[in-house]
Amino acid sequence: MDKKPWGVMALLYKEDWEEAKGRLREWWEDGKGVLIQVISPRKGFERRWQAWNGWMFLKELEPRNVVRAFEEWCKMTFFGDASFPNLWINFGPGILGAFLGAPPRFTGDTVWFGAGWNPRLARSLDEILEDLEVNQSNEWWLRVREATRVAGEMGRDKFIVGMTDIGGVVDVLASLRGSLNLIRDMFTRPKDVEEAIWRIFELWHWCYDELDRLIPQEGTSAWMGIWCHERWYPVQCDFAAMLSPKLFRRFVLPHIREHCRRLDHVIYHLDGPGELPHVDMLLSIDELDGIQWVPGAGMEGRGHHCGSLRWLPLYRKIQRHGKRLVIAVPKDSIGTILRELEPNGVLIQAYCPSEEEAREIISRYSS
Repeated sequence: MDKKPWGVMALLYKEDWEEAKGRLREWWEDGKGVLIQVISPRKGFERRWQAWNGWMFLKELEPRNVVRAFEEWCKMTFFGDASFPNLWINFGPGILGAFLGAPPRFTGDTVWFGAGWNPRLARSLDEILEDLEVNQSNEWWLRVREATRVAGEMGRDKFIVGMTDIGGVVDVLASLRGSLNLIRDMFTRPKDVEEAIWRIFELWHWCYDELDRLIPQEGTSAWMGIWCHERWYPVQCDFAAMLSPKLFRRFVLPHIREHCRRLDHVIYHLDGPGELPHVDMLLSIDELDGIQWVPGAGMEGRGHHCGSLRWLPLYRKIQRHGKRLVIAVPKDSIGTILRELEPNGVLIQAYCPSEEEAREIISRYSS
């Protein structure tokens, strides 16, 4: 793949960027060692610091104001080890649905699209197949393009821009059709569902290419906050939690495999216990680099966060298949988890309340 036109030794808000960039590149290329991405307030900013408000692009029509606010946040933030300032162009998970005409609804902490929040907005499968294209005058496409362009322009030599969350292909289709309708279609009109999936897949990659051209930086990043020297993206299918392995094999696995062939690197975002029956199929994809596990809504509060020993069999299975593992772990659980895992291909994401604690974690666990 073509390289981006520039690279820098240091970013304004990440002085040791060259070292972090090298470690990330090695992680992608050979999966050796453990990577730690830890952020904290910089010393002296503990009382003022808050987590970055990732919804600002939705709330603020002028993207330059969002970039300026992000830079102020970066000034107060310590980006330790393999972490870095990553301005993700966040308009909600699955914004491709809005590009295709599924109106969004922002609830304050997430975004729903089309039939995902109002079943009356569901379209028939015939209507979807007749009008499956991105209208380049679409309000949301224009807003995402402009935010991406502005961030790319203003971020040069300062921070990394993470591409918007295009969404899972079947998740996008569900936002147009409605979940229950789509499951019914998989039994009654399977070939038409497959046609819709592959057409959305092609639009997905068209969006990726168009947005990637607007970010004049070396390498790529996305909502997962991992930089790669080549073209990469986290792919997903949250809808898979509703599917049997048989349906997953037919309607999901083929296009996930094709994502892995079209992009240089791919991590699958595995969201919640409902997707666990599909893990073996995902691990069978040779081109898939790894899996990010999140326990799903409501699980972390029950002690089932990524640092829980409950998930060790899953982590070990992922490692046995030679895949990378990405998990966000409470700082006090990092040592326990790493003692139980092979020390290769693991990327730990963590938060600390102070820079001193963050530096201690880096010195203890980073390899």
